[in-house]
Amino acid sequence: MSAFLHFQGVLTELHETPTYFALTCQKQDHDDIIILNIAKETLLFNSTTYESLQASDLKPGFFIHAYVHKHQPATRIFPPQISPTLVVANEKDLFYGVKVGTYNAATSLIETDLRLNIGPNTKMLAEAGQNIEAEQLDGHDIAVFFKMSTRSIPPRTTPNMIILLDD
Repeated sequence: MSAFLHFQGVLTELHETPTYFALTCQKQDHDDIIILNIAKETLLFNSTTYESLQASDLKPGFFIHAYVHKHQPATRIFPPQISPTLVVANEKDLFYGVKVGTYNAATSLIETDLRLNIGPNTKMLAEAGQNIEAEQLDGHDIAVFFKMSTRSIPPRTTPNMIILLDD
């Protein structure tokens, strides 16, 4: 079971404060609202190019996928406010594969859901942006970005990019 919770919705409002951006999002298929507090250390990427984004690049109407560690504290108010570890966004509802979880090098699995075939073109980065080696991923939480996977159980993929989340 993943240590991360996944939220997806549509950005309805964006407010800048001195220390963070507050993204008001409405869940897709629901009227529920959530506020994502995006600090400067929050990882923010485009869902199709995997390029890093700034919170100021976002606009109302963007589609948002946010990943939050399940043990992260959150305020108990309505609407709920959370500070995600990773946000993936796009102007269109077009998202390739993103999987967040703990990597096991012995089985090449992230959680039990996805087998990774790390190739020579797989970009591997720490949160701060420096390049890392595959050996550094074992037992750590990672975010995997991929465009295709097999239909096997578990599915297999050669990721385009991997980010080490807990360096």
